Amino acid sequence: MANEHPRTHLVTVMHSPVRLAILGSLRHVQQVTFADLREALDLSAAELSRQLGILEKDELVEIAKLRERRRPVTQVRLSESGRERFEEYLTHLRLVVQGDVP
Repeated sequence: MANEHPRTHLVTVMHSPVRLAILGSLRHVQQVTFADLREALDLSAAELSRQLGILEKDELVEIAKLRERRRPVTQVRLSESGRERFEEYLTHLRLVVQGDVP
């Protein structure tokens, strides 16, 4: 439909304040450790893990469990499609908040 309001394009899985903060943080980096992301967002490990699980299920983020110097490290990054989808979300969000309805 040509005259759809931009809000109809907002993906609700991204709309949660915590998930929006996660995606916004990941937008500016290639990848980040779980610990650094947890600290940056001031979240508990359990809450970050839960929110990342939701984003991973929707294929917005990729999570890799690695070993660095014999220590387990969890790396998080936006998936390629997740990065594109988040940029589209931001475009539509800007239209909604600016009131620029086509």
